[in-house]
Amino acid sequence: MQTIKQLAIAVAMAFPAAAGAQTLQTLQGEIDALKAQLKQLQTPAQDAEPDMPRLEFFRVREKTDSLDERLEASGLKGLKISGFIDPTYIVNRRQHTGSAVFMKKFSDVNRDGSAPGESAVYAYDNGFFGTGMVRFEKEVEGGAKWVMELMPAKSYGDAAGFNVGSLVNQAYMTLPSGIGKDKFYLGQIGPWSGYEFQLPTQKKTITDNLFFDFTEPAAFITGIGYEHYVGTAWDFKATLGNLNNGRVTDRRAPGLHFRADYIPGEYWGIGMSGVIGKTGASMNVRHIDVDAFYSRADWTFQGQIEAGSTKGMSFDGRDSRWTGVGALVAYKFTPLLEGIVRAEHIRNGKNGGGTANLLPGGMCMAASGPTPCGDYRNGFGPGIDNATGLIADSNRGANRSALTLALNYGLSANAMFKLEVRRDFADQHVFYDTATRRYDKNNTLMGTAVVFSF
Repeated sequence: MQTIKQLAIAVAMAFPAAAGAQTLQTLQGEIDALKAQLKQLQTPAQDAEPDMPRLEFFRVREKTDSLDERLEASGLKGLKISGFIDPTYIVNRRQHTGSAVFMKKFSDVNRDGSAPGESAVYAYDNGFFGTGMVRFEKEVEGGAKWVMELMPAKSYGDAAGFNVGSLVNQAYMTLPSGIGKDKFYLGQIGPWSGYEFQLPTQKKTITDNLFFDFTEPAAFITGIGYEHYVGTAWDFKATLGNLNNGRVTDRRAPGLHFRADYIPGEYWGIGMSGVIGKTGASMNVRHIDVDAFYSRADWTFQGQIEAGSTKGMSFDGRDSRWTGVGALVAYKFTPLLEGIVRAEHIRNGKNGGGTANLLPGGMCMAASGPTPCGDYRNGFGPGIDNATGLIADSNRGANRSALTLALNYGLSANAMFKLEVRRDFADQHVFYDTATRRYDKNNTLMGTAVVFSF
Protein backbone atom coordinates (compact mmCIF):
# COMPACT_ATOMS: atom_id res chain seq x y z
CA MET A 1 0.00 0.00 0.00
CA GLN A 2 2.84 2.37 0.84
CA THR A 3 4.46 1.72 -2.56
CA ILE A 4 1.17 2.47 -4.35
CA LYS A 5 0.80 5.73 -2.45
CA GLN A 6 4.35 6.77 -3.26
CA LEU A 7 3.94 5.93 -6.95
CA ALA A 8 0.67 7.86 -7.02
CA ILE A 9 2.40 10.88 -5.56
CA ALA A 10 5.28 10.60 -8.02
CA VAL A 11 2.93 10.22 -11.02
CA ALA A 12 0.71 13.07 -9.83
CA MET A 13 3.72 15.32 -9.58
CA ALA A 14 5.38 14.14 -12.78
CA PHE A 15 2.42 14.78 -15.15
CA PRO A 16 1.84 18.39 -14.13
CA ALA A 17 5.60 18.84 -14.31
CA ALA A 18 5.63 17.51 -17.87
CA ALA A 19 2.73 19.74 -18.84
CA GLY A 20 4.44 22.68 -17.20
CA ALA A 21 7.64 21.95 -19.07
CA GLN A 22 5.72 21.80 -22.38
CA THR A 23 3.92 25.09 -21.63
CA LEU A 24 7.18 26.73 -20.67
CA GLN A 25 8.87 25.52 -23.85
CA THR A 26 5.98 26.73 -26.05
CA LEU A 27 5.81 30.17 -24.44
CA GLN A 28 9.56 30.58 -24.53
CA GLY A 29 9.59 29.68 -28.22
CA GLU A 30 6.96 32.30 -28.97
CA ILE A 31 8.86 34.93 -27.02
CA ASP A 32 12.13 34.13 -28.81
CA ALA A 33 10.42 34.37 -32.21
CA LEU A 34 8.83 37.70 -31.35
CA LYS A 35 12.11 39.08 -30.06
CA ALA A 36 13.78 38.12 -33.32
CA GLN A 37 11.01 39.88 -35.22
CA LEU A 38 11.46 42.95 -33.02
CA LYS A 39 15.15 43.01 -33.86
CA GLN A 40 14.34 43.05 -37.58
CA LEU A 41 11.75 45.80 -37.16
CA GLN A 42 13.70 48.01 -34.80
CA THR A 43 15.97 49.68 -37.37
CA PRO A 44 13.28 50.36 -40.01
CA ALA A 45 11.03 51.71 -37.26
CA GLN A 46 13.55 54.46 -36.56
CA ASP A 47 14.20 55.87 -40.03
CA ALA A 48 11.49 54.55 -42.38
CA GLU A 49 8.08 56.06 -43.13
CA PRO A 50 6.27 56.62 -39.82
CA ASP A 51 3.32 54.35 -40.64
CA MET A 52 3.31 50.57 -41.13
CA PRO A 53 6.85 49.59 -40.01
CA ARG A 54 6.56 51.64 -36.84
CA LEU A 55 3.05 50.37 -36.05
CA GLU A 56 4.16 46.75 -36.66
CA PHE A 57 7.13 47.28 -34.34
CA PHE A 58 4.92 48.44 -31.46
CA ARG A 59 2.39 45.63 -32.02
CA VAL A 60 5.14 42.99 -31.81
CA ARG A 61 6.64 44.62 -28.71
CA GLU A 62 3.26 44.68 -26.99
CA LYS A 63 2.67 41.00 -27.76
CA THR A 64 6.15 40.08 -26.45
CA ASP A 65 5.54 41.95 -23.19
CA SER A 66 2.19 40.18 -22.83
CA LEU A 67 3.77 36.75 -23.24
CA ASP A 68 6.47 37.61 -20.67
CA GLU A 69 3.74 38.57 -18.20
CA ARG A 70 1.84 35.33 -18.86
CA LEU A 71 5.00 33.30 -18.26
CA GLU A 72 5.66 35.04 -14.96
CA ALA A 73 2.02 34.86 -13.79
CA SER A 74 1.92 31.09 -14.45
CA GLY A 75 4.97 30.54 -12.23
CA LEU A 76 6.95 29.01 -15.11
CA LYS A 77 9.43 31.84 -15.49
CA GLY A 78 12.80 30.73 -14.14
CA LEU A 79 11.58 27.12 -13.71
CA LYS A 80 13.78 24.24 -14.92
CA ILE A 81 12.77 20.56 -14.82
CA SER A 82 15.30 17.77 -15.36
CA GLY A 83 15.70 14.13 -14.44
CA PHE A 84 16.83 10.61 -15.37
CA ILE A 85 16.17 6.88 -15.11
CA ASP A 86 18.85 4.16 -15.29
CA PRO A 87 17.55 0.57 -15.48
CA THR A 88 20.51 -1.66 -14.50
CA TYR A 89 21.44 -5.34 -14.57
CA ILE A 90 23.98 -6.69 -12.02
CA VAL A 91 25.61 -10.12 -11.64
CA ASN A 92 27.31 -10.93 -8.29
CA ARG A 93 29.50 -14.02 -8.37
CA ARG A 94 29.73 -14.81 -4.64
CA GLN A 95 26.08 -13.99 -3.95
CA HIS A 96 25.09 -16.08 -7.01
CA THR A 97 22.61 -13.45 -8.10
CA GLY A 98 21.89 -11.86 -11.45
CA SER A 99 18.89 -9.63 -11.93
CA ALA A 100 17.54 -6.28 -12.98
CA VAL A 101 18.14 -3.58 -10.38
CA PHE A 102 15.51 -0.87 -10.64
CA MET A 103 13.34 1.10 -8.19
CA LYS A 104 14.06 -1.18 -5.19
CA LYS A 105 14.73 0.71 -1.97
CA PHE A 106 17.73 0.09 0.28
CA SER A 107 15.40 -1.15 3.02
CA ASP A 108 12.54 -3.62 3.25
CA VAL A 109 10.02 -0.86 3.92
CA ASN A 110 7.49 -2.45 1.55
CA ARG A 111 7.97 -6.06 2.72
CA ASP A 112 9.23 -7.81 5.82
CA GLY A 113 12.40 -9.08 4.09
CA SER A 114 11.85 -12.64 5.34
CA ALA A 115 12.32 -14.14 1.87
CA PRO A 116 15.80 -13.92 0.29
CA GLY A 117 14.32 -12.35 -2.83
CA GLU A 118 12.86 -9.50 -0.78
CA SER A 119 16.01 -8.59 1.14
CA ALA A 120 17.39 -5.12 0.37
CA VAL A 121 20.43 -3.45 1.92
CA TYR A 122 22.92 -0.82 0.85
CA ALA A 123 25.84 -2.71 -0.71
CA TYR A 124 28.35 -2.17 -3.47
CA ASP A 125 26.21 -4.34 -5.77
CA ASN A 126 23.13 -2.31 -4.79
CA GLY A 127 24.26 1.31 -4.54
CA PHE A 128 23.05 4.54 -6.14
CA PHE A 129 22.03 3.00 -9.46
CA GLY A 130 18.86 1.43 -10.79
CA THR A 131 16.70 4.38 -9.82
CA GLY A 132 15.13 7.55 -11.21
CA MET A 133 14.73 11.19 -10.27
CA VAL A 134 12.87 14.37 -11.17
CA ARG A 135 14.60 17.65 -10.24
CA PHE A 136 12.79 20.98 -10.00
CA GLU A 137 14.70 24.27 -9.90
CA LYS A 138 13.07 27.68 -9.58
CA GLU A 139 15.08 30.91 -9.68
CA VAL A 140 13.45 34.26 -8.99
CA GLU A 141 14.52 37.85 -9.50
CA GLY A 142 17.23 38.81 -7.06
CA GLY A 143 19.05 35.47 -7.38
CA ALA A 144 17.18 33.33 -4.79
CA LYS A 145 16.80 29.70 -5.89
CA TRP A 146 14.70 26.71 -4.79
CA VAL A 147 15.68 23.07 -5.51
CA MET A 148 13.68 19.88 -4.93
CA GLU A 149 14.81 16.39 -6.03
CA LEU A 150 12.27 13.54 -5.90
CA MET A 151 13.53 9.92 -6.06
CA PRO A 152 10.95 7.15 -5.54
CA ALA A 153 13.79 4.77 -4.57
CA LYS A 154 17.35 5.10 -3.27
CA SER A 155 17.22 8.69 -2.13
CA TYR A 156 19.83 10.06 0.28
CA GLY A 157 17.33 9.61 3.11
CA ASP A 158 16.74 5.98 2.22
CA ALA A 159 20.48 5.29 2.00
CA ALA A 160 21.21 6.71 5.43
CA GLY A 161 18.31 4.73 6.90
CA PHE A 162 16.97 7.73 8.82
CA ASN A 163 14.08 8.65 6.54
CA VAL A 164 12.96 5.34 5.09
CA GLY A 165 10.20 5.67 2.52
CA SER A 166 10.90 9.33 1.72
CA LEU A 167 10.77 10.49 -1.90
CA VAL A 168 13.04 13.46 -1.17
CA ASN A 169 16.70 13.27 -2.17
CA GLN A 170 17.63 16.91 -1.67
CA ALA A 171 15.49 19.93 -0.83
CA TYR A 172 17.09 23.30 -0.23
CA MET A 173 17.12 26.97 -1.11
CA THR A 174 19.98 29.34 -1.83
CA LEU A 175 19.77 33.03 -0.94
CA PRO A 176 22.20 35.75 -2.08
CA SER A 177 24.25 37.16 0.78
CA GLY A 178 24.79 40.53 -0.87
CA ILE A 179 28.57 39.95 -1.05
CA GLY A 180 29.61 39.22 -4.62
CA LYS A 181 28.48 35.71 -5.66
CA ASP A 182 28.32 34.46 -2.04
CA LYS A 183 25.14 32.69 -0.95
CA PHE A 184 23.40 30.93 1.94
CA TYR A 185 22.10 27.33 1.80
CA LEU A 186 19.09 26.19 3.87
CA GLY A 187 17.46 22.76 3.88
CA GLN A 188 18.53 19.16 3.20
CA ILE A 189 21.83 19.34 1.32
CA GLY A 190 23.78 16.46 -0.22
CA PRO A 191 27.49 15.79 0.49
CA TRP A 192 30.52 17.32 -1.24
CA SER A 193 33.09 14.64 -0.33
CA GLY A 194 35.48 13.06 -2.84
CA TYR A 195 35.65 13.07 -6.61
CA GLU A 196 32.70 10.74 -7.23
CA PHE A 197 29.06 11.84 -7.24
CA GLN A 198 25.77 10.20 -6.32
CA LEU A 199 23.79 10.39 -9.56
CA PRO A 200 24.40 8.09 -12.57
CA THR A 201 24.38 11.14 -14.85
CA GLN A 202 27.38 12.59 -12.95
CA LYS A 203 29.68 9.56 -12.81
CA LYS A 204 31.30 7.40 -15.48
CA THR A 205 30.85 3.96 -13.90
CA ILE A 206 27.77 2.03 -12.76
CA THR A 207 28.92 1.12 -9.25
CA ASP A 208 30.40 3.61 -6.78
CA ASN A 209 33.98 3.52 -5.59
CA LEU A 210 34.83 2.10 -2.16
CA PHE A 211 35.11 5.57 -0.61
CA PHE A 212 31.65 6.73 -1.68
CA ASP A 213 30.00 3.49 -0.53
CA PHE A 214 31.80 2.82 2.75
CA THR A 215 34.07 5.54 4.17
CA GLU A 216 32.62 8.94 3.27
CA PRO A 217 30.00 9.75 5.95
CA ALA A 218 26.78 8.59 4.51
CA ALA A 219 24.41 11.17 3.16
CA PHE A 220 23.39 14.74 3.90
CA ILE A 221 23.23 17.62 6.35
CA THR A 222 19.92 19.26 7.25
CA GLY A 223 20.61 22.82 8.33
CA ILE A 224 22.26 25.98 7.07
CA GLY A 225 25.31 26.60 4.89
CA TYR A 226 27.35 29.36 3.30
CA GLU A 227 29.41 29.52 0.09
CA HIS A 228 32.18 32.10 -0.37
CA TYR A 229 34.16 32.87 -3.53
CA VAL A 230 37.61 34.43 -3.65
CA GLY A 231 38.48 35.69 -7.12
CA THR A 232 37.73 33.26 -9.93
CA ALA A 233 39.74 30.27 -8.65
CA TRP A 234 38.80 29.71 -4.99
CA ASP A 235 35.47 28.40 -3.67
CA PHE A 236 34.79 27.74 0.03
CA LYS A 237 31.55 26.28 1.42
CA ALA A 238 30.33 24.76 4.66
CA THR A 239 27.08 23.46 6.18
CA LEU A 240 26.13 23.09 9.83
CA GLY A 241 23.25 20.98 11.13
CA ASN A 242 22.00 17.39 11.55
CA LEU A 243 24.18 14.67 10.00
CA ASN A 244 21.97 12.20 8.09
CA ASN A 245 18.82 13.12 9.96
CA GLY A 246 15.89 15.45 9.39
CA ARG A 247 15.07 15.75 13.11
CA VAL A 248 17.18 14.83 16.16
CA THR A 249 15.47 14.25 19.52
CA ASP A 250 18.09 12.38 21.58
CA ARG A 251 20.95 14.91 21.51
CA ARG A 252 22.19 18.26 20.28
CA ALA A 253 23.49 17.63 16.79
CA PRO A 254 25.77 20.29 15.32
CA GLY A 255 27.50 18.37 12.51
CA LEU A 256 29.92 20.27 10.25
CA HIS A 257 30.59 19.52 6.57
CA PHE A 258 32.97 21.71 4.59
CA ARG A 259 34.75 21.88 1.25
CA ALA A 260 37.38 24.12 -0.36
CA ASP A 261 38.24 24.06 -4.09
CA TYR A 262 41.02 25.66 -6.11
CA ILE A 263 40.19 25.56 -9.85
CA PRO A 264 42.47 27.98 -11.73
CA GLY A 265 41.16 27.01 -15.17
CA GLU A 266 38.81 24.70 -17.01
CA TYR A 267 41.24 21.76 -17.20
CA TRP A 268 42.26 20.96 -13.62
CA GLY A 269 41.49 21.57 -9.97
CA ILE A 270 42.12 20.35 -6.44
CA GLY A 271 39.81 20.25 -3.43
CA MET A 272 39.60 19.25 0.22
CA SER A 273 36.49 18.26 2.18
CA GLY A 274 35.71 17.08 5.69
CA VAL A 275 32.94 15.96 8.05
CA ILE A 276 32.96 16.30 11.84
CA GLY A 277 29.97 15.45 14.03
CA LYS A 278 27.58 12.86 15.42
CA THR A 279 25.48 10.50 13.34
CA GLY A 280 24.11 8.93 16.52
CA ALA A 281 23.90 9.60 20.25
CA SER A 282 27.38 8.10 20.78
CA MET A 283 28.61 7.80 17.19
CA ASN A 284 31.14 10.52 16.39
CA VAL A 285 32.60 10.72 12.87
CA ARG A 286 35.74 12.49 11.64
CA HIS A 287 36.62 12.35 7.97
CA ILE A 288 38.87 14.33 5.63
CA ASP A 289 39.86 13.86 2.00
CA VAL A 290 41.83 15.59 -0.74
CA ASP A 291 40.76 15.04 -4.34
CA ALA A 292 41.82 16.39 -7.73
CA PHE A 293 40.88 16.25 -11.41
CA TYR A 294 42.41 16.89 -14.82
CA SER A 295 40.31 16.78 -17.97
CA ARG A 296 41.46 17.83 -21.42
CA ALA A 297 40.76 16.60 -24.93
CA ASP A 298 40.11 12.82 -24.72
CA TRP A 299 41.67 12.24 -21.28
CA THR A 300 40.15 12.45 -17.78
CA PHE A 301 42.05 11.87 -14.52
CA GLN A 302 40.52 11.88 -11.03
CA GLY A 303 42.11 10.93 -7.72
CA GLN A 304 41.54 10.95 -3.97
CA ILE A 305 43.35 10.33 -0.67
CA GLU A 306 41.51 10.24 2.64
CA ALA A 307 41.53 9.34 6.32
CA GLY A 308 38.80 8.92 8.91
CA SER A 309 37.69 7.54 12.25
CA THR A 310 34.46 6.74 14.09
CA LYS A 311 33.92 6.39 17.82
CA GLY A 312 32.74 2.93 18.87
CA MET A 313 32.10 1.78 15.30
CA SER A 314 34.76 -0.91 14.77
CA PHE A 315 33.65 -4.54 14.52
CA ASP A 316 35.02 -5.26 18.00
CA GLY A 317 33.16 -2.26 19.49
CA ARG A 318 36.14 0.07 19.80
CA ASP A 319 37.06 3.08 17.66
CA SER A 320 37.65 2.42 13.96
CA ARG A 321 40.27 4.10 11.77
CA TRP A 322 41.07 3.92 8.08
CA THR A 323 43.10 5.49 5.28
CA GLY A 324 42.56 5.19 1.55
CA VAL A 325 43.83 6.13 -1.89
CA GLY A 326 42.17 5.79 -5.30
CA ALA A 327 42.11 7.06 -8.87
CA LEU A 328 40.11 6.97 -12.11
CA VAL A 329 41.44 7.30 -15.68
CA ALA A 330 39.17 7.63 -18.73
CA TYR A 331 39.97 7.93 -22.44
CA LYS A 332 37.62 8.63 -25.36
CA PHE A 333 38.44 6.32 -28.24
CA THR A 334 35.81 8.11 -30.32
CA PRO A 335 33.39 10.96 -29.50
CA LEU A 336 30.84 8.29 -28.50
CA LEU A 337 32.98 5.51 -26.97
CA GLU A 338 34.91 5.96 -23.72
CA GLY A 339 37.00 3.49 -21.71
CA ILE A 340 37.41 3.80 -17.93
CA VAL A 341 39.77 2.23 -15.37
CA ARG A 342 39.18 2.86 -11.66
CA ALA A 343 41.07 1.51 -8.64
CA GLU A 344 41.08 2.16 -4.88
CA HIS A 345 42.61 0.70 -1.72
CA ILE A 346 41.50 1.08 1.91
CA ARG A 347 43.58 0.10 4.95
CA ASN A 348 41.05 -0.86 7.61
CA GLY A 349 42.67 -3.37 9.98
CA LYS A 350 42.48 -1.60 13.36
CA ASN A 351 40.16 -3.09 16.02
CA GLY A 352 38.61 -5.57 13.62
CA GLY A 353 37.92 -2.95 10.94
CA GLY A 354 34.89 -0.77 10.39
CA THR A 355 33.99 2.59 8.86
CA ALA A 356 31.30 5.26 9.12
CA ASN A 357 28.92 3.32 6.85
CA LEU A 358 29.34 -0.25 8.15
CA LEU A 359 27.47 -2.11 10.91
CA PRO A 360 28.23 -5.52 12.48
CA GLY A 361 26.16 -8.34 11.01
CA GLY A 362 25.21 -10.28 14.14
CA MET A 363 27.40 -12.52 16.32
CA CYS A 364 30.02 -15.04 15.18
CA MET A 365 32.33 -17.38 17.09
CA ALA A 366 36.04 -16.90 17.66
CA ALA A 367 38.43 -19.04 19.67
CA SER A 368 37.88 -16.66 22.60
CA GLY A 369 34.08 -16.84 22.37
CA PRO A 370 31.23 -14.92 20.69
CA THR A 371 32.30 -11.76 18.81
CA PRO A 372 30.61 -9.43 16.28
CA CYS A 373 30.64 -10.66 12.69
CA GLY A 374 32.03 -8.61 9.83
CA ASP A 375 30.15 -7.44 6.76
CA TYR A 376 30.65 -10.52 4.60
CA ARG A 377 28.60 -9.30 1.65
CA ASN A 378 30.76 -6.20 1.19
CA GLY A 379 34.03 -7.75 2.38
CA PHE A 380 34.84 -5.82 5.56
CA GLY A 381 35.69 -6.89 9.10
CA PRO A 382 37.62 -9.81 10.64
CA GLY A 383 38.26 -12.80 8.36
CA ILE A 384 36.88 -16.33 8.80
CA ASP A 385 39.06 -19.44 9.02
CA ASN A 386 37.33 -21.88 6.64
CA ALA A 387 38.93 -24.89 8.33
CA THR A 388 37.35 -24.17 11.72
CA GLY A 389 34.51 -21.79 10.80
CA LEU A 390 35.78 -19.37 13.48
CA ILE A 391 36.87 -15.75 13.20
CA ALA A 392 40.63 -15.87 12.74
CA ASP A 393 41.44 -12.66 14.66
CA SER A 394 38.63 -10.47 15.96
CA ASN A 395 41.03 -7.54 16.45
CA ARG A 396 42.23 -7.41 12.84
CA GLY A 397 40.01 -6.26 9.99
CA ALA A 398 40.45 -6.83 6.28
CA ASN A 399 42.16 -4.31 4.02
CA ARG A 400 40.09 -3.78 0.86
CA SER A 401 40.81 -3.00 -2.78
CA ALA A 402 38.76 -2.82 -5.96
CA LEU A 403 39.54 -2.62 -9.69
CA THR A 404 36.83 -1.57 -12.16
CA LEU A 405 36.96 -1.69 -15.99
CA ALA A 406 34.15 0.05 -17.84
CA LEU A 407 32.96 1.21 -21.26
CA ASN A 408 30.46 3.97 -22.01
CA TYR A 409 28.77 4.42 -25.38
CA GLY A 410 26.57 7.37 -26.29
CA LEU A 411 23.35 6.07 -27.86
CA SER A 412 21.98 9.58 -28.38
CA ALA A 413 22.26 13.06 -26.92
CA ASN A 414 20.15 11.89 -23.95
CA ALA A 415 21.02 8.18 -23.58
CA MET A 416 24.22 6.45 -22.46
CA PHE A 417 24.96 2.70 -22.43
CA LYS A 418 27.31 1.51 -19.66
CA LEU A 419 29.16 -1.80 -19.34
CA GLU A 420 31.26 -2.69 -16.30
CA VAL A 421 33.37 -5.52 -14.87
CA ARG A 422 34.56 -5.12 -11.27
CA ARG A 423 36.93 -7.20 -9.16
CA ASP A 424 37.03 -6.70 -5.37
CA PHE A 425 39.90 -7.94 -3.19
CA ALA A 426 40.64 -8.37 0.53
CA ASP A 427 43.65 -9.69 2.45
CA GLN A 428 41.38 -11.95 4.53
CA HIS A 429 38.52 -14.36 3.86
CA VAL A 430 35.61 -11.92 4.12
CA PHE A 431 33.47 -12.51 0.99
CA TYR A 432 30.78 -15.10 1.74
CA ASP A 433 29.93 -17.50 -1.08
CA THR A 434 26.25 -18.43 -0.73
CA ALA A 435 26.64 -21.65 -2.76
CA THR A 436 29.77 -23.18 -1.19
CA ARG A 437 29.17 -21.57 2.24
CA ARG A 438 32.83 -20.68 2.38
CA TYR A 439 34.59 -17.33 2.67
CA ASP A 440 36.90 -16.00 -0.04
CA LYS A 441 39.34 -13.14 -0.56
CA ASN A 442 37.76 -11.79 -3.74
CA ASN A 443 34.53 -11.28 -5.65
CA THR A 444 33.49 -10.30 -9.18
CA LEU A 445 30.61 -8.14 -10.39
CA MET A 446 29.37 -7.51 -13.92
CA GLY A 447 26.82 -4.87 -14.84
CA THR A 448 25.09 -3.07 -17.68
CA ALA A 449 22.91 0.02 -17.57
CA VAL A 450 21.26 2.57 -19.83
CA VAL A 451 21.02 6.08 -18.43
CA PHE A 452 18.38 8.33 -20.02
CA SER A 453 18.47 11.94 -18.88
CA PHE A 454 16.67 15.13 -19.86
